[in-house]
Amino acid sequence: MKNIKIYLFFFLCAPLYAENHETILIKNATVMTAMELGILENTDLLISDGLITEVGQNLEHNAAIIVDASNHFITPGLIAPHSMIGIQEIELEAETRDDSSDYFSSGFSIIDAFNPSSALIPHNRTGGITSAIVTPSSGNHIFSGMASAFKLDGKLTEESIGQDVAMTMSFGGNEGSRASQMLLIKDSITKARNYHKSRSQIMRGGYFEFGNYTPRDLEAILRVINREIPLIIRVDRARDMLRMIRFSNENEIEIIFAGAKEAWRIADMIAIQSIPVILDPMDNIPSSFDSIAARMDNAAILYNAGVKLLITSQDTHNSYLSRQGAGNAVAYGLPEHEALKALTINVASVFGLSESIGSIEVGKDADLLIWDGHPLEVSSFTTKIYIDGKNINTITRSQRLRDRYLKKLGLD
Repeated sequence: MKNIKIYLFFFLCAPLYAENHETILIKNATVMTAMELGILENTDLLISDGLITEVGQNLEHNAAIIVDASNHFITPGLIAPHSMIGIQEIELEAETRDDSSDYFSSGFSIIDAFNPSSALIPHNRTGGITSAIVTPSSGNHIFSGMASAFKLDGKLTEESIGQDVAMTMSFGGNEGSRASQMLLIKDSITKARNYHKSRSQIMRGGYFEFGNYTPRDLEAILRVINREIPLIIRVDRARDMLRMIRFSNENEIEIIFAGAKEAWRIADMIAIQSIPVILDPMDNIPSSFDSIAARMDNAAILYNAGVKLLITSQDTHNSYLSRQGAGNAVAYGLPEHEALKALTINVASVFGLSESIGSIEVGKDADLLIWDGHPLEVSSFTTKIYIDGKNINTITRSQRLRDRYLKKLGLD
């Protein structure tokens, strides 16, 4: 009888937990598609079942909620291509950090550490970030671990939209001798290949010298070797990038550069190799001897050479500042349309998510932002945020605290 009552409870409560997708018709917007269609003036969008179902002018739907977006811009939700949103709260408070491991290296996956209730999520979401590629920090190993992709809708039950989509590592200053780093990387590849050859022997109880690696670490390296996932390399110095290009060619692996302050110096080589680059156009100060040649027009030079750009912010707490960085890149020569793509569809395509997010087109998830001005202007703000067609509250914890104290002071 007790079990029957439990089943009856969940049956009656099921509608409370079911997805309740509304049909929404957004009218008269300036739609920035992040696709070859470019910008569509006075255009309507119909959202049904969490998807974009129609894009055009003078659309009608009798049962839809009408949203007038006259004099407003609509863009796809922005995607943070390299952040620790959801796995780090306060950098100097160890109990709030889930971004590194002392035991695992390449096999360290942050998939089970992501916190959808992180205070940083609404803060960055209000600034336009609706999805993020969440990466482990550098840690104490040559390889940091694997990144996963998440939507920032705050759902407690939300699964990742891309598990272990890339491996990450750092190369350059502050990581020990470059010669030692290269030897460690090469030894890691050799160790993984030997492990692959010895799998059947190991399964039968045979001995294998794992050294500082676990089976999970070596399995992850094999995914890179087999070109199942790319390797994100945090690197700034041009000569170091050339080393990494040679290494990737020798081992036939796919790489992505992150940081890349001196990438403009070898832009043609990066383009020929079809290597995507994750960069922050605001991070243009030579903060170390690895980035003495940093310059403001890095993004424009790379784009003109044919490099696929992904724009980020180096500050996880303020990942939404990638939008400001994109605006600065436009001021220094990057075409406006390409700046928006670097915040959206380029990120989605590089990490295998472009079938569902990253652009405004029929069939894609309705992850959309309505802006009160041009989205690349710092004076513009989101007025509505949709993730999977749901209107997401734009209030953040800091705003609630502000209102609370204004009320106490009688200034509300």
